Amino acid sequence: MKKILFLSVLFLSMTLYAQEAKEPLQEPLPASEANIKLAAELAKYGYANKSALSLIQAARMAVDNNFQEEAAKKDNNSGTLKGDGKKGNVTLDIKQLLDDAKVLADNDATLLNLIAQVNDAQAKRGPVGGEKYNRTSVNGNEVDSYTQNFIAGRSAVVTAIGDGDTDLDLYVYDSNGNLIVKDDDYTDNCIVSWTPKWTGKFQIKVVNRGPVYNSYIIRMR
Repeated sequence: MKKILFLSVLFLSMTLYAQEAKEPLQEPLPASEANIKLAAELAKYGYANKSALSLIQAARMAVDNNFQEEAAKKDNNSGTLKGDGKKGNVTLDIKQLLDDAKVLADNDATLLNLIAQVNDAQAKRGPVGGEKYNRTSVNGNEVDSYTQNFIAGRSAVVTAIGDGDTDLDLYVYDSNGNLIVKDDDYTDNCIVSWTPKWTGKFQIKVVNRGPVYNSYIIRMR
């Protein structure tokens, strides 16, 4: 009887440990992250489907949320990009989005009016200091690595949205090399969210599973 009780307790302990060891459940996205993600996906869709309206919508979101691009601070150097057969594109640069939308609009009066409205809104927007993001590229079958500090008890989110040409996977490790959370589905729309149990440096890896480079937007907060 004692042996059965011991085995039952041991099994329960192992079950609880296994549950604790599982990756954290995704937490609700803050509005700022949801906006960055949606704008990037609209831009990617617009380029892939030659949709002027999608590019205009992405530009409008960039203006409304005062998105500001920063230089990507990688731990590694991507080197020369391998782009044979490259098709996809993604950006949150307002001028680029509107310039490309204008070409796709093909003199459509309604679309041109929408472009003019976004340009007008951009001219009136507030000072620099909005939501920051990075735009960079990872070579085919290679890995980009970043180091970022996160604070204990405060929700942490990492978003990486690619240009649609390859599958991207996103991994976060603690300072001891333990995998904390990941997004390794078969798309290049990656997002992870968790609450760190301690304050410190975490390593973020963006893995390109395809043969050509992938331009992607990344945000860490």
